[in-house]
Amino acid sequence: MEASANTKTSTGKFEKIAYAVFVIAGIYFLIRKDYSNAIVFWGLAPIFEPFDAKVPFAKRPLYQRVWLFVHVSITLIGFVLMIVNKA
Repeated sequence: MEASANTKTSTGKFEKIAYAVFVIAGIYFLIRKDYSNAIVFWGLAPIFEPFDAKVPFAKRPLYQRVWLFVHVSITLIGFVLMIVNKA
């Protein structure tokens, strides 16, 4: 007997709003020079993917792939700079 899971389809509105809130919070903390919180919020934002999550990454439009890659790159660079500056 297999267990079935009933999942609700999402319109993506919540994800877009949550993504925007996390990005804006990251920018806010960056302006306030609270770099550790800025990196945390900026790094958590991609969890709430603003684009259609049902589409495989390779089949997405180029601008979406570039944006997500740039977003993650900025997060990693900020994280490395934060660690290097504390050492």
